[in-house]
Amino acid sequence: MKKHLFLGSSILTIGILFAACGSPDTAEENTGTAPEEAAEEVVEEETDDSVPAEEAVEDTEDTEEETAAGEETEEPESELAGSLTQSEEQNYELTVLDGYELSAEEPGKDALYVSDNSAVFMRIETFTPEETDFVSAEENMRQTLQAVNPDEEPVEVTDFDGADFTQSAAYEVPSAEGTVTGIVYEKENMLVRLTIFDDSTVNATEDFIAMGKTIESLEK
Repeated sequence: MKKHLFLGSSILTIGILFAACGSPDTAEENTGTAPEEAAEEVVEEETDDSVPAEEAVEDTEDTEEETAAGEETEEPESELAGSLTQSEEQNYELTVLDGYELSAEEPGKDALYVSDNSAVFMRIETFTPEETDFVSAEENMRQTLQAVNPDEEPVEVTDFDGADFTQSAAYEVPSAEGTVTGIVYEKENMLVRLTIFDDSTVNATEDFIAMGKTIESLEK
Protein backbone atom coordinates (compact mmCIF):
# COMPACT_ATOMS: atom_id res chain seq x y z
CA MET A 1 0.00 0.00 0.00
CA LYS A 2 2.78 2.40 0.82
CA LYS A 3 4.48 1.53 -2.46
CA HIS A 4 1.40 2.57 -4.46
CA LEU A 5 1.11 5.84 -2.59
CA PHE A 6 4.76 6.77 -3.29
CA LEU A 7 4.39 6.00 -7.00
CA GLY A 8 1.27 8.13 -7.28
CA SER A 9 2.94 11.03 -5.54
CA SER A 10 5.92 10.90 -7.89
CA ILE A 11 3.73 10.93 -10.97
CA LEU A 12 1.80 13.92 -9.64
CA THR A 13 5.03 15.87 -8.97
CA ILE A 14 6.37 15.23 -12.47
CA GLY A 15 3.09 16.36 -13.98
CA ILE A 16 3.18 19.63 -12.06
CA LEU A 17 6.73 20.34 -13.25
CA PHE A 18 5.82 19.82 -16.90
CA ALA A 19 2.80 22.05 -16.54
CA ALA A 20 4.85 24.84 -15.02
CA CYS A 21 7.66 24.75 -17.61
CA GLY A 22 5.55 24.10 -20.64
CA SER A 23 6.70 22.37 -23.79
CA PRO A 24 9.13 23.90 -26.34
CA ASP A 25 6.26 24.47 -28.73
CA THR A 26 4.27 26.31 -26.08
CA ALA A 27 7.23 28.58 -25.25
CA GLU A 28 7.66 29.58 -28.88
CA GLU A 29 3.95 30.32 -29.20
CA ASN A 30 4.01 32.52 -26.08
CA THR A 31 6.82 34.75 -27.44
CA GLY A 32 5.13 35.03 -30.79
CA THR A 33 8.48 34.59 -32.62
CA ALA A 34 10.86 31.70 -32.93
CA PRO A 35 14.29 32.30 -31.29
CA GLU A 36 16.16 32.08 -34.61
CA GLU A 37 13.75 34.49 -36.37
CA ALA A 38 14.01 37.02 -33.54
CA ALA A 39 17.81 36.98 -33.74
CA GLU A 40 17.73 37.57 -37.51
CA GLU A 41 15.40 40.58 -37.09
CA VAL A 42 17.71 42.18 -34.52
CA VAL A 43 20.73 41.79 -36.85
CA GLU A 44 18.80 43.27 -39.79
CA GLU A 45 17.66 46.30 -37.77
CA GLU A 46 21.19 47.03 -36.57
CA THR A 47 22.52 46.76 -40.12
CA ASP A 48 19.90 49.10 -41.56
CA ASP A 49 20.27 51.80 -38.89
CA SER A 50 24.06 51.84 -38.55
CA VAL A 51 26.69 53.50 -40.80
CA PRO A 52 29.81 51.54 -41.76
CA ALA A 53 32.82 52.63 -39.73
CA GLU A 54 34.91 53.50 -42.81
CA GLU A 55 32.19 55.78 -44.22
CA ALA A 56 31.78 57.51 -40.84
CA VAL A 57 35.52 58.26 -40.70
CA GLU A 58 35.52 59.61 -44.28
CA ASP A 59 32.51 61.86 -43.56
CA THR A 60 34.26 63.27 -40.46
CA GLU A 61 37.47 63.97 -42.40
CA ASP A 62 35.55 65.69 -45.22
CA THR A 63 33.70 67.88 -42.73
CA GLU A 64 36.96 68.87 -41.00
CA GLU A 65 38.58 69.74 -44.35
CA GLU A 66 35.59 71.85 -45.40
CA THR A 67 35.61 73.67 -42.04
CA ALA A 68 39.34 74.38 -42.31
CA ALA A 69 38.93 75.67 -45.87
CA GLY A 70 36.06 77.91 -44.76
CA GLU A 71 38.14 79.35 -41.94
CA GLU A 72 40.99 80.14 -44.34
CA THR A 73 38.75 82.01 -46.79
CA GLU A 74 37.08 84.00 -44.02
CA GLU A 75 40.30 85.32 -42.52
CA PRO A 76 40.43 89.02 -42.89
CA GLU A 77 43.23 90.71 -44.75
CA SER A 78 46.01 92.07 -42.55
CA GLU A 79 46.21 95.87 -42.06
CA LEU A 80 49.32 97.99 -42.63
CA ALA A 81 51.70 97.33 -39.71
CA GLY A 82 53.11 100.53 -38.27
CA SER A 83 52.58 103.34 -35.77
CA LEU A 84 49.51 105.56 -35.84
CA THR A 85 50.93 109.11 -35.95
CA GLN A 86 49.20 112.48 -35.75
CA SER A 87 50.38 115.49 -37.73
CA GLU A 88 51.57 118.46 -35.67
CA GLU A 89 50.66 121.00 -38.37
CA GLN A 90 47.56 119.53 -39.99
CA ASN A 91 44.34 117.91 -38.88
CA TYR A 92 44.98 114.27 -39.78
CA GLU A 93 46.65 111.04 -38.66
CA LEU A 94 48.19 108.15 -40.60
CA THR A 95 50.07 104.88 -40.14
CA VAL A 96 53.84 105.28 -40.37
CA LEU A 97 55.92 102.19 -41.19
CA ASP A 98 59.14 101.34 -39.40
CA GLY A 99 62.10 103.12 -41.02
CA TYR A 100 60.10 106.27 -41.78
CA GLU A 101 59.47 109.50 -39.85
CA LEU A 102 56.89 112.27 -40.07
CA SER A 103 57.77 115.92 -39.45
CA ALA A 104 56.40 119.37 -40.23
CA GLU A 105 57.97 120.85 -43.36
CA GLU A 106 56.20 124.20 -43.20
CA PRO A 107 52.71 125.44 -42.28
CA GLY A 108 50.19 123.29 -44.13
CA LYS A 109 52.81 120.81 -45.35
CA ASP A 110 54.38 117.73 -43.76
CA ALA A 111 57.30 115.59 -44.87
CA LEU A 112 57.23 111.80 -44.40
CA TYR A 113 60.79 110.68 -45.09
CA VAL A 114 63.08 107.65 -44.97
CA SER A 115 64.85 107.70 -41.60
CA ASP A 116 68.36 107.26 -42.99
CA ASN A 117 67.82 109.31 -46.16
CA SER A 118 65.78 112.49 -45.74
CA ALA A 119 66.14 113.30 -49.46
CA VAL A 120 63.66 110.48 -50.16
CA PHE A 121 60.34 111.77 -48.84
CA MET A 122 56.63 112.35 -49.46
CA ARG A 123 55.12 115.81 -49.02
CA ILE A 124 51.64 115.67 -47.51
CA GLU A 125 49.04 118.42 -47.91
CA THR A 126 45.43 118.19 -46.78
CA PHE A 127 42.51 120.50 -47.53
CA THR A 128 38.89 120.90 -46.57
CA PRO A 129 36.21 121.20 -49.30
CA GLU A 130 36.01 124.94 -48.49
CA GLU A 131 39.73 125.46 -49.15
CA THR A 132 39.94 123.85 -52.60
CA ASP A 133 38.27 121.35 -54.92
CA PHE A 134 39.52 118.21 -56.65
CA VAL A 135 39.97 119.80 -60.11
CA SER A 136 42.09 122.65 -58.74
CA ALA A 137 44.22 120.31 -56.61
CA GLU A 138 44.83 117.99 -59.57
CA GLU A 139 45.89 120.85 -61.82
CA ASN A 140 48.24 122.22 -59.16
CA MET A 141 49.80 118.79 -58.75
CA ARG A 142 50.43 118.49 -62.51
CA GLN A 143 52.10 121.91 -62.53
CA THR A 144 54.38 120.84 -59.67
CA LEU A 145 55.51 117.74 -61.60
CA GLN A 146 56.07 119.79 -64.73
CA ALA A 147 58.29 122.18 -62.76
CA VAL A 148 60.40 119.25 -61.52
CA ASN A 149 61.19 118.22 -65.09
CA PRO A 150 60.18 120.80 -67.73
CA ASP A 151 61.39 118.49 -70.51
CA GLU A 152 58.95 115.71 -69.65
CA GLU A 153 55.16 115.64 -69.65
CA PRO A 154 53.65 114.01 -66.52
CA VAL A 155 52.37 110.50 -67.30
CA GLU A 156 49.30 109.01 -65.64
CA VAL A 157 49.96 106.12 -63.23
CA THR A 158 47.45 103.61 -64.55
CA ASP A 159 47.93 100.99 -61.83
CA PHE A 160 47.12 103.33 -58.93
CA ASP A 161 44.21 101.83 -56.95
CA GLY A 162 41.76 104.56 -56.02
CA ALA A 163 38.84 102.28 -55.15
CA ASP A 164 38.65 103.60 -51.57
CA PHE A 165 38.30 107.23 -52.64
CA THR A 166 35.50 109.36 -54.01
CA GLN A 167 37.82 110.38 -56.85
CA SER A 168 41.58 110.25 -57.40
CA ALA A 169 44.38 110.92 -59.90
CA ALA A 170 48.06 109.90 -60.02
CA TYR A 171 50.89 111.08 -62.32
CA GLU A 172 54.67 110.75 -62.42
CA VAL A 173 57.74 112.19 -64.15
CA PRO A 174 61.38 111.05 -64.21
CA SER A 175 63.95 113.09 -62.29
CA ALA A 176 67.75 113.11 -62.04
CA GLU A 177 67.58 110.90 -58.93
CA GLY A 178 64.64 108.65 -59.80
CA THR A 179 60.90 109.35 -60.09
CA VAL A 180 58.59 112.03 -58.73
CA THR A 181 54.99 110.93 -58.25
CA GLY A 182 52.00 113.17 -57.60
CA ILE A 183 48.70 111.88 -56.20
CA VAL A 184 45.46 113.66 -55.38
CA TYR A 185 42.44 111.98 -53.82
CA GLU A 186 39.18 113.00 -52.21
CA LYS A 187 37.99 111.09 -49.16
CA GLU A 188 34.93 111.93 -47.08
CA ASN A 189 35.38 115.51 -45.80
CA MET A 190 38.98 116.06 -46.90
CA LEU A 191 41.16 116.32 -49.99
CA VAL A 192 44.75 115.01 -49.92
CA ARG A 193 47.68 115.90 -52.18
CA LEU A 194 50.83 113.77 -52.05
CA THR A 195 54.14 114.47 -53.81
CA ILE A 196 56.70 111.64 -53.64
CA PHE A 197 60.39 112.25 -54.32
CA ASP A 198 62.00 108.83 -54.72
CA ASP A 199 65.53 107.69 -55.49
CA SER A 200 66.25 104.77 -57.83
CA THR A 201 68.60 103.32 -55.20
CA VAL A 202 65.85 103.33 -52.53
CA ASN A 203 62.56 102.66 -54.37
CA ALA A 204 60.24 103.69 -51.54
CA THR A 205 57.30 104.84 -53.67
CA GLU A 206 55.09 101.82 -52.87
CA ASP A 207 55.61 102.31 -49.14
CA PHE A 208 54.80 106.01 -49.41
CA ILE A 209 51.60 105.30 -51.34
CA ALA A 210 50.53 102.64 -48.83
CA MET A 211 51.05 105.04 -45.92
CA GLY A 212 49.43 107.93 -47.81
CA LYS A 213 46.26 105.87 -48.23
CA THR A 214 45.90 105.52 -44.44
CA ILE A 215 45.46 109.28 -43.89
CA GLU A 216 42.30 109.97 -41.88
CA SER A 217 40.84 113.33 -40.94
CA LEU A 218 40.61 114.04 -37.21
CA GLU A 219 37.34 115.88 -37.81
CA LYS A 220 34.54 113.38 -37.43
